Amino acid sequence: MIVKFHARGKGGGSGPVDYLLGRERNREGATVLQGNPEEVRELIDATPFAKKYTSGVLSFAEKELPPGGREKVMASFERVLMPGL
Repeated sequence: MIVKFHARGKGGGSGPVDYLLGRERNREGATVLQGNPEEVRELIDATPFAKKYTSGVLSFAEKELPPGGREKVMASFERVLMPGL
């Protein structure tokens, strides 16, 4: 598995959401696995801090994961990255 964090996070919420899903939310191959993109955009826009968000990627060979493995990896990563949230 490859874990990468991007050096972004200072702009508005529409930038990262549009980049991932397309402006019309119709980017081919893009799938939201968890959460609501519009809520994420609104949260980013409402944040008063200079660094408004952190983005990153978990990359892995999905075909090598057992059924439900992707979800387990994501949940475990979130627990380690954001304890108590």
